[in-house]
Formats: sequence, C-alpha cells, structure tokens
Amino acid sequence: MRNLKQMVMLVMVMLLAHAGWTQKTTADYQYAFDGQVKWMILHESGTLLASTGEALAGIRPNSTEVSFKMERLKRVKEEHLEFVPNTPYVIIKPRGMFMHTVVIDVVKGKIVFDSKAEDWQNGVTSRYFLYPEMMFVVNGAHKEGTGKYTSGVGMYDLKTGKMVKIYERKPTNPMTGEPDILGGNIIIPGLKNVECYDINSGAIKWTAEIKNATNIVTNEASKEVYAFRSKDDNTVVYKVNSDSGSVLWPEGNKIKGVISRIEFTEHGLAIVTNILSGGSKLASKLKGSGTSKVYLLDLNSGADLWDKSPKTKGIINHFYVEDDGIIFGLSDGGINKIAFDGKPRWKKPLKTGPGIQIMATVPKGLLYISETDTDIIDMSTGESVFGKAIKYKRSAAVASTYDSTRDRFLITCKDGLYEVDGNNGEYNLIANDISFEGKEDPTGIEVRKGGILLTSDQNLEMLDFGGGANWDVYHRAPGKSAFGAILMGALTAASMTMGAAHSARAGYMKGAGVPAYHSAVQREEDAADAYAAIADASFQEMMKRFKATKATANSSFILTKVDGGVALVKVDKDSGSTMSEVVIEDKNPMYEVDDIAGFLYFKDKGNNISAYDLNK
Repeated sequence: MRNLKQMVMLVMVMLLAHAGWTQKTTADYQYAFDGQVKWMILHESGTLLASTGEALAGIRPNSTEVSFKMERLKRVKEEHLEFVPNTPYVIIKPRGMFMHTVVIDVVKGKIVFDSKAEDWQNGVTSRYFLYPEMMFVVNGAHKEGTGKYTSGVGMYDLKTGKMVKIYERKPTNPMTGEPDILGGNIIIPGLKNVECYDINSGAIKWTAEIKNATNIVTNEASKEVYAFRSKDDNTVVYKVNSDSGSVLWPEGNKIKGVISRIEFTEHGLAIVTNILSGGSKLASKLKGSGTSKVYLLDLNSGADLWDKSPKTKGIINHFYVEDDGIIFGLSDGGINKIAFDGKPRWKKPLKTGPGIQIMATVPKGLLYISETDTDIIDMSTGESVFGKAIKYKRSAAVASTYDSTRDRFLITCKDGLYEVDGNNGEYNLIANDISFEGKEDPTGIEVRKGGILLTSDQNLEMLDFGGGANWDVYHRAPGKSAFGAILMGALTAASMTMGAAHSARAGYMKGAGVPAYHSAVQREEDAADAYAAIADASFQEMMKRFKATKATANSSFILTKVDGGVALVKVDKDSGSTMSEVVIEDKNPMYEVDDIAGFLYFKDKGNNISAYDLNK
C-alpha cells in the first residue's frame, strides 16, 4: 500500500515538476581570465577563490566583474591555503626554503599582511592569530630604517592591515609559543622568560622567570595570567601576577596529558587534558582514542582541589561549567557532573551510547542525543526525567528538530523517525520505513507547513505530521572529487584546532553552561551575532550573509549525474517539484555551490568561470 501511494505521489510530482520546469543554459554572469583556472573554492564569507594563470582571484555573489585579482599570488596551490574559521582571513602558508607568509581578507579583497612587503628577513619563523582582537603576531628578524635587521615580535591588526608595533627581543630569546593580550598589554612567552609589553609604546612592563612556555592564557575579567609549558605528553601550569610579573606558582603545577580545554571559574582553573594512546597526536584526537583528565586548580596555590580526578573512559568532547559544578560528556559515551569541591553531583555517571552529538538544555532538563540513544535527564540527579531513554540502532547520522506547534522533538535514526513529548517523555516511532536511495540516511529534518521534511545529499522525503509518506525525490549522485574530500577533511581539522584555541581564551562567563537546544542547532545565528560585535566591514558583510534567509529556505539544490555531465536541480521543499535545473556538459566538472546566496559557479572548458543565479 505504501509503495502504491509513493508511486502515485511520484507521478504527481513529476507532472507538477514538468509544468514549472525551466532549464538554464545561459549563465547569469561570466568571468574571463587570461590563464587557465586551476582550482576554485568557496570561502564561508561567500567569496569564491580561484587560482588562474594570472592571479589569485576572488568573486563575490551578484558581482558583474571579478571582485579582485592578486597577481603576486598567482602560483598559489590549494594546499597552501589555511583558513581561519569564522573570519574573512585566509593565510597563504610558507612553501620552499623561505618562510614567506601572506594573509588576505577575502571580503575586502586585500592583502592585510605580507612578510616580504613588511621586511621580515626570509619570512617569519612563527605566527599566531589572536581572538577576539583579530591580531596577527609573528616572530623573526625585521628590517629597520637603518637597514639592519632586529629580532623581535610584530603585531598586526588584520582589520586595518596595519602594523601595531614591533616588540624588540634578543635573538637568544625568541618567542616560543602563543602570546595573549590582556588589556593594553601583550604577554609573550620566550625561550628564557615571559615578558609583558605595553602594546602601544612597546616598553617592557615586567618579566616573569618562566622558560620555554608554549602558550599564555589570560582572563580579562579577573586579570589572571597563566603560562603553560608542554613537555612531551605532559604540561606544567604557572600563574603570574598581571601587575608585577612575579610567579605566583613558582614550581608550577605538573599535570598529565596535553591540554584540550581551559575554563575560568570562580572556584578554580578548570583544565581538561587528553592522555592519548598510540599513533600521532592529531590522529588520536580525531579518532578520540585515549582518555581525558579533569583538573580544578586552586587560584591561590595552584594545587589540584580534587583529590581524585573523575574517571573517564574516553576523550571528553563536551565540557560545560554550570553554577553548581562541571558537566562533561565523553566521545565513547557517558555523562558526568562534578561539584566544585570534587564530589560527584550524581550517584553514578550516566551511561549513554557512543558519539554524543548534542548536549543541550530544554525546559525539562538536559537533552542528549548519541548514536544509539536519546534521553532528557535531570541536571541535579543525573537520572532520566521520564525514567526511560529511546534506544535505537547505531546511527552515524542522527538529526533532530523541535516542532513548536505540537510541542515535541523529532529525531531521525536508522530505526526511522521518533517523536518525543517534551512534557511527559512519551515517545513513538511514527515512521519506520524510511529507505533513502543511494544508501543514504537522513541527515537533515525540518518542520514545514505541510509536513515533516527529511533530507540528505541526494534525497528528499516529505512525511505528514503523523509520519505517513507524502512524496519523495531522489537524484543520482555525480560522485565527489578526491580534492573535495581531502579539502573538507583539512577544514574540519583546522576548525577543531581553532575552536579549542578560542575556548581557552573565552574567559569566565557565570552560568554560561550547557547551551539551550535552539542555540545548539542554530549555529549560523550564533555566528552572525558574533560577527555583529566586531566593528569591521568584512565581519559586517559576514553577519549579513549569515542572518540572511538561506537560498535553501524553501528549496533544495541537488547535484546529480546526467548523460554527458552533471546537473544542479532546484527542488521545491513543499511540493517536491523540480523548479529549475542547470546542466553542465562536463563529465568531470569543477564547480562550487553557494547554498546561502544561491549561486552555482562552474569552470568552463575555456579560461572562464560561469555563475548561475539559483534564486530565479
């Protein structure tokens, strides 16, 4: 019966689709270059970056002409790019013997740092990007007006592209790790000591006798300064007086593992370390192998306030400071809460399935969603609010949403679609026959006016509010290039690294804790709010982009394989009808899709890039 209903609906969809179907063959914009387009990639700001024989070029949405060309960067390869997540900045990494480093703002289309143009001898030996000030700090030898090179650390404001100051240092005491900014000062870790400089004058304000520090972390609210020295797989923590530079913890606190997270609390310095097992550090982090330890260091003495760190069977990948303690979740499964005096808040750790994808607060408690189970738990006791968790087959992709009209959560997994009543915890499997073609599982879920829409890369299926099937659409995948897969992996790793660095510098925010469910799933809105707080034209453009209604709000774009090439099909989310399609007669096309602005960029066989406006 279900199959018959699906067939009838499919015929109706095809008829509706044909009635309004338009096929685009002419590009809305074309951009010509003197040299061949070697690669192109869409930056999160909406700028398309392309390497041509003449320059590194940038194209902004709805631009009739190429937005910028940087002739000095025409030989850049894609592996030389390093994206700074959640910013308009891209670092062109050094290549060859010389450490020539360039930073570009891809929204303004400007080079905001160039080690060669700034007269750094043979480039810079190390570099760090500092949030939230948007400063770029480099180490090396800088050419002065006399023509001589002087060792030092340079700070550049990437918002203006101007140098703030050069902080002169002896060649025997180079910067050895990541510095930090506290008020009007920059604190730099060095081979022989840690030094605090006045940002504007460059004068040394104090020196702390700590050697080989690998990074500095400060707290603006409490004026705390901490220096960390990583040695092998362990770490030593020092606290420094922010006014005088005297070392308050002269012996340092030795802790096991590599630091993955730092949180400031009123009760102590909370630190998470990872003790990794086997293989490279990066590989272990990505796989989650090893175990984590949690420390709470006394703000006065540096002593560990907890006699025994809570046991963890895996890497901590969720960590939140609540008003009454610390709550954390493990990559291998399990959630625990510890009071600030080190005593467990719960009778026993909560057992969960592996791969906790979401931890978020809802009116009844803490909602968690893992690869095998979902539940709402009481934050005070750690027990299920309703006495039972939803158990399902292990699912790599678990998508969820809140249906505000019916006051229920909807969760997709390999079992099908569950509805969960947020008031009494009752749950039902309202659809158990979701079989996407192409061996896909649903990765997205939306509550639409006419039903519940499930989506993946190549499939859409609309269910009624009771879980019954209305219609489904499938378009065969064109296949992904190896370059695309490798690049996405690199961006994911970079985002993880930058996210960890940002969390370490976030400072103490009382009661920030576990985010609300809406904040946990609406990351773009949070990103837009963060951009809004930065007074810079590029970040304001990024704010507008992420606050704008997505081109995919009412339609979905699916890339599919057709005879002789590929097509980008625009599908209406409410009817499943095909609204339009762009056919690219190339079996191995080079293309990028901007689903926020609604543009398809395609490299023609010549030296051109064509842009198709998908909103029409």
